[in-house]
Amino acid sequence: MKNTYYIAQRELYAYFASPIAYVIMGTFLLFSGLVFHLFLTSGAADANFTMRNWFGYQNFVTGLLVLLFGSVLTTRLIAEELRTGTLELLFTSPVRNWQVILGKFAATVVLYIVLLLLTFYYVLLLMLLGGQFDWGPILSGYLGLLLLGCTFFAVGMFASALSESQVIGAVIAIILSFVIYIAGPLLVQQQTGAVADAINNVSLLGHIDNLASGVLDLRDIVYYISITAFFLFVATRLVAMRRAV
Repeated sequence: MKNTYYIAQRELYAYFASPIAYVIMGTFLLFSGLVFHLFLTSGAADANFTMRNWFGYQNFVTGLLVLLFGSVLTTRLIAEELRTGTLELLFTSPVRNWQVILGKFAATVVLYIVLLLLTFYYVLLLMLLGGQFDWGPILSGYLGLLLLGCTFFAVGMFASALSESQVIGAVIAIILSFVIYIAGPLLVQQQTGAVADAINNVSLLGHIDNLASGVLDLRDIVYYISITAFFLFVATRLVAMRRAV
């Protein structure tokens, strides 16, 4: 795990040593703040209801912001090293393929956690306005956003391993993430009964809505972890193939 730690440390330094992290985080906070403002001024007096909308199914925009944040942030992680040839230097060191993927993924997750902590001022603002909270849905809602972000990061890592071009990788990540994010709700509208329930069970939005409502179901957590692990595994295999060439 020492190699994973060093790779994560290197990636975090690369993020904050350049304007990338600050620009992306600032853009995310700007637009998510505008969305929060819309919910705050929509007439809903309940603070829990406001935060649930910002977290969950009703707020489609927050998920899209996380999708774009994850896609743009992760597609450079492997593609840039492929383009510059630094990945080959990394391959000459005694580091395993999964350590490369996990280290880069961990660095992105840490950066995302920092971003989520910065959005906690929404809760503080509602408290200053006299809002009363049930902290269960707040904590589970943030957990849902964290798991959703991890899913998009894993998809971005997969897309980054496909091409040396960051642009192509970003396009693939955005399209693929968008499909698995929106496909469920679109299909559910055309189905009823058991079929609709089955589609909702494999929908990213369906599971985030449960967590935003304060329903801490182990199945939702396992669902996100499974998808994240799958795309990280495929990304590891792609890196292994490039290393073998």
